[in-house]
Amino acid sequence: MMSLSKWILKTVEDSLIKEEDGMVKTRGDIENENNDLRKEIAEIQKNLRREIIIRNNLEKEIRKYRAEPFLSTSSDGIRQYDKELINLLKDAKSRDGKSRYVDNDETLSRLGVELTETEAVKAISNQLSRLEGYGLVESSTKGWRWKG
Repeated sequence: MMSLSKWILKTVEDSLIKEEDGMVKTRGDIENENNDLRKEIAEIQKNLRREIIIRNNLEKEIRKYRAEPFLSTSSDGIRQYDKELINLLKDAKSRDGKSRYVDNDETLSRLGVELTETEAVKAISNQLSRLEGYGLVESSTKGWRWKG
């Protein structure tokens, strides 16, 4: 059984809650709407997770496709270097504004490549080696640095 003061409080709350069109909304209606919205949010979150997985898989496929020219031992043909890799090295500056070294872990992390993606890791390594061969980057035990 509900006390008189709780009943009065509930009745007043229910009477004060109004919809936009002027109709009174009961507490039960609000609770139902809240539950419906929670279900909708859960469904949207589920779809978002699925789309993130799909996007990640597509990004892996793109990296794999772009890595193919750098995985072959043949030096024939034109290769398109990864702009993100080049921009990463170009933009890496120390506090005094000089070009700084970027280690392998940071490179892979910033490019969104996981260590388990062996072909992508190998392709990045080959790109860096070729860029070094052209005199555009230099390597050390600290990582890679843009010389440009």
